[in-house]
Amino acid sequence: MTMPKNTHVRFVAMLACLLGAGCAGQPGEPKTADQAAAPPSFTVRPLKAQAEALAANNIKRVDTLLLPAMRKAGISCWVTMSREFNEDFVLTYIQDERGDTGGHRNAYVFCDDGSDRVKRFAIGTHLPEHSALYDKLISYGRAQGPTGPSLKPMLRQVIEEFKPAKIGINQSRTIPFCDGLTVEMKAFLVDAIGPVYAARLVPAEQMIVDFLDTRLPDERPLMTEAAGLTRAIHEEVLSNKAIEPGKSTVADVKWYVHRRLAELQVVTWYMPIVRVDRAGDVESNDATVIQPGDLVHTDIGVVYAGLYTDYQKNAYVLKPGETAAPAGLEKALANALRVQDAIREVARPGKIGYVVKEEAEALAKTWGVSASVYSHSVGLGGHGIGAWMNPNWPDRYGVRTTFPLRLGAYYSIESSGTTEVPEWGSQKVSIGTEENVFLTDQGYTTFYPRQEKLYIIKSGPAPK
Repeated sequence: MTMPKNTHVRFVAMLACLLGAGCAGQPGEPKTADQAAAPPSFTVRPLKAQAEALAANNIKRVDTLLLPAMRKAGISCWVTMSREFNEDFVLTYIQDERGDTGGHRNAYVFCDDGSDRVKRFAIGTHLPEHSALYDKLISYGRAQGPTGPSLKPMLRQVIEEFKPAKIGINQSRTIPFCDGLTVEMKAFLVDAIGPVYAARLVPAEQMIVDFLDTRLPDERPLMTEAAGLTRAIHEEVLSNKAIEPGKSTVADVKWYVHRRLAELQVVTWYMPIVRVDRAGDVESNDATVIQPGDLVHTDIGVVYAGLYTDYQKNAYVLKPGETAAPAGLEKALANALRVQDAIREVARPGKIGYVVKEEAEALAKTWGVSASVYSHSVGLGGHGIGAWMNPNWPDRYGVRTTFPLRLGAYYSIESSGTTEVPEWGSQKVSIGTEENVFLTDQGYTTFYPRQEKLYIIKSGPAPK
């Protein structure tokens, strides 16, 4: 999506159901235009199964990725401080029980003692009864401090036991996922561990990036399911199920999205976006009534078993007597897809994010397409923690545009192409597209075939 998304949703809630019609072939295989336009076949796991999959992947991530990430960053101890109603983002991914309350004041401590397994401690309140992720769950409910039960003595005891040379904390100027330590909780941590160890606190930014941006094999099928679900929601919204031309407003369609997601017990991580373009270049708003001849654009993403999606789709509302969208609008979509093709041509593991943007836009220009690229990582987070193919604007995007693309990582290929549409008086129309992909040595592969033609919303009586 193209607007800031600040809402973080921890766990998806999903009704145990199977939705959608079949689509031939497997995700990532080439499709004809007709096949690509058909609703994809996908499976939705029940809530319990999603929670179990997230927990299993969290354990695998800590078991296999955390220690190498700590050692690469030179961090011998990592401390995540969190508390209820102000939970750190990473807390979702260092737990194996559903729910991510930070307790009254909790600390999650990972220590490298030189062995081949990182040592793990969860210290606080409202901890699970048992854990397959942590070696020890330490409750301070009865640990008396000078002002009553306190996290401080138990946290200090763990730190003093391991005597870490560098203690990583979740503090970052440029990456929000790595900046979950609040000012007050940092002061609490400094007071708890004392001046000697407080002097060893360092930002854990790069360690967290490596830990959370590296994909596990078991996440691929989950992301494929999430992608299929998201696409099906878009296709339903961009149909006469959700839109009655001449009556439905943009706000009505947004509320349809909210109601539909609630029925499915699916959560979105940002406010769904619905936009209308029409001849005359009228700026749409919530009160805009969708009319025959309009181009309708949706931007919707969901959270599924801890994984985030981010998709954009486009539809045309037929005028009475029309059987297809104007050729100029289909050409505009084709040009927008050529921008995706340009990104596919240049995006390779190891290439710097903002360089991909610049090279893809330049390549599209040689093809006669006016292009804008603003792609970003997805996966554990919607505007993700990994490389972004955006302008190198550090005050807006931080350092993510300077990251190299990571083999196997998930990206949202978000871009647009601008085209003059003859049927609209040569009005310039910008069509945005967005597909979620995983990166291979040969470029990216979509989780589901992309939209190749405009979806059609009928107006007037249905054809016999």
